[in-house]
Amino acid sequence: MIWSVSWKNVWRNKIRSLVVIIAFIFGIFGGVYTVAVFVGMMDQRIDVAIGNEASHIQLHNPGYLDNNELKYTINDSPELISVIENLPEVKAVCSRIKILGMASTSGNASGVMINGIDPEKEKNVTGIANSIAVGGGSFFNGSDQKSIVIGEKLAKTLKLVYYQITPEDLVRMSANKKYKSVIDQIGALVDIRHRTEKDFDLALQNQLGEEQAERYGYFIKLESIKYKLRKKIVLSFQALDGHLAYDAFRVVGIYKTTNTAFDVLNVYVNSNEISHIADLAEDQSNEIAVLLSSMKYDKTTAESIKKLVPSLSVQTWDEILPEAGLYSQSMNFYLMIFMIIILLALGFGIVNTMLMAVLERVKELGMLMAVGMNKKRVFFMIMLETVFLGLVGAAIGMLITYLLVWQTGKTGIDLRALYGEGFETIGFSAHIFPKLTPGSFYQITFLVILTGILASIYPARKALKLNPSEALRIDM
Repeated sequence: MIWSVSWKNVWRNKIRSLVVIIAFIFGIFGGVYTVAVFVGMMDQRIDVAIGNEASHIQLHNPGYLDNNELKYTINDSPELISVIENLPEVKAVCSRIKILGMASTSGNASGVMINGIDPEKEKNVTGIANSIAVGGGSFFNGSDQKSIVIGEKLAKTLKLVYYQITPEDLVRMSANKKYKSVIDQIGALVDIRHRTEKDFDLALQNQLGEEQAERYGYFIKLESIKYKLRKKIVLSFQALDGHLAYDAFRVVGIYKTTNTAFDVLNVYVNSNEISHIADLAEDQSNEIAVLLSSMKYDKTTAESIKKLVPSLSVQTWDEILPEAGLYSQSMNFYLMIFMIIILLALGFGIVNTMLMAVLERVKELGMLMAVGMNKKRVFFMIMLETVFLGLVGAAIGMLITYLLVWQTGKTGIDLRALYGEGFETIGFSAHIFPKLTPGSFYQITFLVILTGILASIYPARKALKLNPSEALRIDM
């Protein structure tokens, strides 16, 4: 009976109850959806960090970690890889030669990390082969000698890109409703070649106006960028014996990830070719990368590898990229802190609402106690009313949030036009896919119930202090 009475009491003053419920809906929706966006961003960053940059586990000569010198190698790499491949949960393994050097073209030069790889094995461990830009060639070709794959950001630095809207590009953009309002203006730029991104940006601003160029420029540049494939890049570095080695490589592929700092630094060449130039033996490498079937096995597998090769340094992905590990460990903590702040604010609103409800019903509560309802039942009734208010608002808020997270989790929130370059500079994708686990919803439900209970204490105590005989004499 108390449950039924409490539920009916919530709706005695519909406007006041609806105000609190709506506040809960907006509070829960705003808080949970914001957290879902951040969780999605962090998960995407971790996926990219593992998939492209670090893999789950890496092995190095301990001396290599101190100063990245070529001489600190892992010997007998093929034999060690064969042993690691037989461990449970190991999906793929590859070795790399890592050399700090300089990449030069006739247009510019830049410091790079030269990655000497076996292309076929690298495909199984990292996603670089799947990150080749549209029109950016391929991830190596067995018939090409002295070939190199570089990042798009490095290609821009080395003056290996230009911008030109071809008739084919214009036809493709005409079929996209996105460009409907500006397609005529874009047509005036067809077949005009722009050497740099800055030149193309100025041309777009002159043609479209500043506002339209800002809105459409990012995507127009994606359609219009062209790569100078087959151009030569000279790589120079210090070989194993200390002499300056250099050789020319032809660009066969250009990749693009969501981390421009990674793209501008890392180039990929065939390990057989670079080892010969660097005077390394065929079985020597500087790094062995291990991809697992699941992230949850990284610690146990790393311990197993340490027992096999105690002389080598064995690191998991969160040790290699501590900032990515911090994202993974801290998101649940941030979720709780964020929701506690929101629910704390909503809790004060509930206290105010329920206190008003108690003060308006002093005579009624006094009558209930006079006819035999004990104070515990009065306390429980007030508490139930408060919890009902919170649960109704929270249930609707979480339902709306769940539906929106489900929808945008499939389509994503595309912020690339506004923040694409800025996000990629710090290693994040501006095309965000919100994400929340069922456990997060359970935690929030618990926090809502806890908020309702805590918020009910003061109004309920106020009701308990009523003297039945005095309360009945109050003229309401």
